[in-house]
Amino acid sequence: MAASPTNAETRIVVCALETYSKIGGLQNFNRRIIANLAQRTLDRKERPPQVFLLRDQNAIPEIAGIEIAGMGHRLRFMFQALRAGVTQANLFVIGHRNLLPLAALVRCLRPNLPILLFVHGEDVWNDPRQEAGRRRWYEPWLLRAVSQIASVSAFTAETMAREFNVPLSKFILLPNAVDPLKSTLELAKREPATILTVTRLSLNDREKHVDKVIRAVAKLKHSLPHIKCEIVGDGALRPELEALATELGVADAVKFLGRISDAELDAAYARATVFAMPSSKEGFGIVYLEAWLRGLPVICSKHGASKEIVSDGVDGFVVEPSDISMLADRLHLWLSQPEIARDMGERGRRKVEANFLGPAFRANLDRIIDGLRAGKRPRDN
Repeated sequence: MAASPTNAETRIVVCALETYSKIGGLQNFNRRIIANLAQRTLDRKERPPQVFLLRDQNAIPEIAGIEIAGMGHRLRFMFQALRAGVTQANLFVIGHRNLLPLAALVRCLRPNLPILLFVHGEDVWNDPRQEAGRRRWYEPWLLRAVSQIASVSAFTAETMAREFNVPLSKFILLPNAVDPLKSTLELAKREPATILTVTRLSLNDREKHVDKVIRAVAKLKHSLPHIKCEIVGDGALRPELEALATELGVADAVKFLGRISDAELDAAYARATVFAMPSSKEGFGIVYLEAWLRGLPVICSKHGASKEIVSDGVDGFVVEPSDISMLADRLHLWLSQPEIARDMGERGRRKVEANFLGPAFRANLDRIIDGLRAGKRPRDN
């Protein structure tokens, strides 16, 4: 057992996977954590946290208030992070369950050190269809080394608690956030009866249910002959979905935009009347926040975590994806009465501004960190 460092020598130590060399939801979350820890340091005049990133050695930005080291070699990463955790940490943070062995080693050498794990969604659902999210036999035991698990949603927390045999009391919520828009969208560019969907189209993303949106468009084509649906994203599912649109006779109404630039995406949001993605595999649902920021009402699924943030009938609709009639009815209401869509989209925008921007995320993160460092953490049952 190592001797604990004095308070003047300690700092937060963070270990995470690729953060700046890849693009994705987990990477965006990690970047937000790092940026907030840096600002916390500057605000509180604390010792800068030390961040270790695996396989990010050529993509590290310089950020005031934090020290970041990217390492390409896994053993060197593990050794440096372990040494910092044992000799410097007053809080040890791991950004992914794949780093649980590191947390267990730190726990053995620093038995009283608080250890925090961040979890997101599919990475901890133990879904047999998703190899990366399957539970390894030893992970429930390693999770005993963790003091607290910060989850982006209650759904993910409850699912992980069940699948990994972890007490639900060990979890705390840290909802995700988005950045405010740099400029106001020109709402005058809204086009009538236009549905927008933004998602990946990989083979693992069938449960995003883009096909259900296309089927709803086909159902509405007669009553709304000028209906349009724009789908942003690309992947192996795209040819299949294009064939479905042709089969249903709506190839002229459904436009696949593929991967587009940020400016083109902003233009797509500005054209749209509504945002629809009845996905059953959202660990949080940040795409709905992005749509709300731009004044669009949203449609999400009753399955998964997105129903936690969407208030059915207030700022969006929560639907059963397999019920095409229900989905079509909700879309028809908005597309035929765009003033209702505008009102619900505005409520969503106000919700984001109140609960899902930087200040709310920072307050939640500070609450978790301060609680752990003060010794307020759950114990295993």
